[in-house]
Amino acid sequence: MPEIVWNVENLRILCGLMAEQVEKGNRPNTFLNSVGYAEVEKGFKDRTGIVLTKNQIKNKWDKLKEDFKAWKKLTMGQTGIGWNNGTINMDDEWWNKAKASIPGCGKFKKQPLQNEEELAICFQGLVNVGSDHWNPCGNTPTVAVDDVVRVDDEVAALGATQEEDLDEITPSPSSGKRPARPFHVTGKKPKTANAILIQEACTSMASSASAYAAKKEGKFTNEEVMKAVIECGATYGSDEHYIATSLFVKREQREMFMTLPTNEIKKNWLTRKYNDRLAK
Repeated sequence: MPEIVWNVENLRILCGLMAEQVEKGNRPNTFLNSVGYAEVEKGFKDRTGIVLTKNQIKNKWDKLKEDFKAWKKLTMGQTGIGWNNGTINMDDEWWNKAKASIPGCGKFKKQPLQNEEELAICFQGLVNVGSDHWNPCGNTPTVAVDDVVRVDDEVAALGATQEEDLDEITPSPSSGKRPARPFHVTGKKPKTANAILIQEACTSMASSASAYAAKKEGKFTNEEVMKAVIECGATYGSDEHYIATSLFVKREQREMFMTLPTNEIKKNWLTRKYNDRLAK
């Protein structure tokens, strides 16, 4: 089978066909099922005259998924990114950091991800970049739970050691010995205060990291919002459900939708979004 040339139009057609099959429920796991592959093959031949095999479609699916993941990691939460006609406009230092952290993202230096809306439908629930996002410009530390627990253990051990030291330098009344130095020194805190300060700092770091993560993910998860989409009457296969899968990959769209007070208003909002973007 000859290698297909994936020009802009062929790629647009393929992404649209794959998204249609996902919308029809023909992606039961991480790939299309046999019905989905057959429909994509037929649709692509009808529109382009080119015959694709299942393996060619699967290979392109894998490649597009990696591109989509790299793009989302590259742009997620990057409020300081400069844009120029949809293309990321950043200096070489920024791009060098990006390429070191995100394999395959260098292709987006000259042009953005193509067919992003269709790819968001295809890979919804398959690509998760929230746990390993990058931030070349920010200074917010990422604190792992295991690290906090380990530091707390070390602080506890430090506190215990210092208590033992104090026992050694503070003899019992029956010994008849004077202490080598007073327990409290004017203007200074006892040693155990250091342990308390360290523990408070660790707690503050953990709280800051948790708050940062919550802010980044937003108030509502995809699962919560898509459940609300169904509840408002936008059933699977409807125009409203289709546009929801495209809109709600963005946090601000999810939060706007969830602020609407009634199911009727929610559905009307989705209908207008669909008509504004896709209806002819």
